[in-house]
Amino acid sequence: MAVDFSVSGTIELCPPVPLAQLWELFHNGRFEVAPHGATEVALTALLRRAHWLLVPDADSGTDEQGRPKTIRYLRVQDPGIGSWGINERLRDLSALMGAAHEFDGELRFSGDVEGEAGTIEPYEDGELPEWHETGGRSW
Repeated sequence: MAVDFSVSGTIELCPPVPLAQLWELFHNGRFEVAPHGATEVALTALLRRAHWLLVPDADSGTDEQGRPKTIRYLRVQDPGIGSWGINERLRDLSALMGAAHEFDGELRFSGDVEGEAGTIEPYEDGELPEWHETGGRSW
């Protein structure tokens, strides 16, 4: 039986990453990009549908096609995903960010096993994130 997790939170990308550098993330539908200048209400609504949302840097503007130039945040609100899916998304994002960028923050998770909870700390350079349990497992 596979364990599903609910994962949520916001992580800052420091400094903001050029959107063009992250293009490969969008080929399989695992990430979406919020429109530049979206309100908090619009971001919340989009996040409910997209689950893994890249949020533009408000100060960077848009390119000639109206796409955000840079991404400042990753917002996640995924109510049911396997640990492999979480690890894969964070690893792919970190690999594409490149050595000049770092993560600031962590995601929170809870498992489908009662009491299972903690944080997920992403690492740069395409490394797998580290999971820190704050709630006990029953196995």
